Amino acid sequence: MRELSIVLVIGPHASALFARDGQASTLRRNGDAVWLPVRTTEELSGVITAVMESYQRPPDAVLIPLVPDGDCDDAVIRREFSRWRHALHASIGPKAFVLPSYIAIYACLGANGDHAVKPVWFGDAIDISAMPSVAGSAWKHAQALREQLDQAWLTAGQPERASRAGLGHAVFDWLEDVALLSILSSLANTAPFSLRGVLLTDTGHPPMRAGAWTRWLIGKTGLRPPLMTSKAHPKPLSLPSLVATAPKASVRARKARWYKPYDRALHAVAVSFCVLVVSIGVSAWSNNRWVTRVANDLEAYTHKPATYADVKPERFESLGGHSEELTHHASSGVPAGPGWGLYRGNSLHVALEKAIAPWHSPSGAAQSPLPAVTIDNLSLFDAGKTTLKSGAEPRLKSVLELIRANPDKRILIAGHTDNVGTSTANQTLSEARARAIRDWFVNSESLPVTRFAIQGYGDTRPIASNASSDGRAANRRVEITLVPDS
Repeated sequence: MRELSIVLVIGPHASALFARDGQASTLRRNGDAVWLPVRTTEELSGVITAVMESYQRPPDAVLIPLVPDGDCDDAVIRREFSRWRHALHASIGPKAFVLPSYIAIYACLGANGDHAVKPVWFGDAIDISAMPSVAGSAWKHAQALREQLDQAWLTAGQPERASRAGLGHAVFDWLEDVALLSILSSLANTAPFSLRGVLLTDTGHPPMRAGAWTRWLIGKTGLRPPLMTSKAHPKPLSLPSLVATAPKASVRARKARWYKPYDRALHAVAVSFCVLVVSIGVSAWSNNRWVTRVANDLEAYTHKPATYADVKPERFESLGGHSEELTHHASSGVPAGPGWGLYRGNSLHVALEKAIAPWHSPSGAAQSPLPAVTIDNLSLFDAGKTTLKSGAEPRLKSVLELIRANPDKRILIAGHTDNVGTSTANQTLSEARARAIRDWFVNSESLPVTRFAIQGYGDTRPIASNASSDGRAANRRVEITLVPDS
């Protein structure tokens, strides 16, 4: 076993790959690797240390599985992967080595009654022979996998293959719709991990019950995929291969050598015509999918409540990814899938740039928006006072929804004044008011004081001119902002 590759399986769904006949195993071994489960964040450092002591080398790779049709809804899945990301960032830290990591998504893309049929894998093969490269983006790997699904659709010539490709696209539509893709990317790039690829497998058998992805699919399309009967036993989830293997030639391909010349010519014409028809159909479908996906992201980003502190920036990142993709098409040419004269990327690009333009920094780089609430001092304090007045509580209670919805965020409370009075007095007043608001949150909701940071800016950061009464009123304010824990 010392000569075999060592792959760690981590994340909230790691246990699903090691459950057989209702029992959990401590490892799995196939022909080329030993796979070790890491079921909690607390175990990871110990497992890496044990591998290095036993094998005199670090693990060869890390696999992060995602089971969309588990027992959790998408909010719980998103929260669990975010918890892993924050815990790893806090506990593991930089290492003297880099572990290539892969994201594996397990979904049923078409039920098959034959349990002997092996799962079908799409995406990047796990290659531990190459040196780890610069950390990649899950979104870019997902786009490459989408193109692979399109090619499988074009070349398969079988309805079930086309259905599998379409459902494969739907899996990534779900990942982007519920803002999971960027969380997975961050987790897979937390030191010492470096994201090397994304894999998608068709498990070949339906889940026991409708999970997050199936419920999303039903809501979006009305399709109701079959579920496994209660008497059946679910198959254990498979493990990917460490190397890509070339498919064996089919019987039809071996017989092609004996075709007569005119049979081959006729066959080539028929295939070319079918490919042309299918290509135009795929082009129309691809463009419609692009328009729908970008429109959905724009709609969700525009109307998503500010209480969703993680989702709002992740939607913004998704829009940036769309814009980057369309910019690449504009400079390098339109890909084959959405081409054929039906490409609509140029108009989409204009809408995307208009949406994200307000969030570009002066240097030109995109900066993700963080939720913030601004309250004028008149609503909270009497003139010159640092104690909350009686009508302030309803105004502050509206901010509690933002704080409750983001338990993993810290809260920065910043006080500001106009330029009336001395700078020293204004500085003291603004800081005292920020402290009073913090104390109200802590006392009324039993929130830990360590979640809060207070800052008094006095009159140093006006947002309007102090020359007018309206400008001075705008400058007398309190800003409450969520800050990522990291």
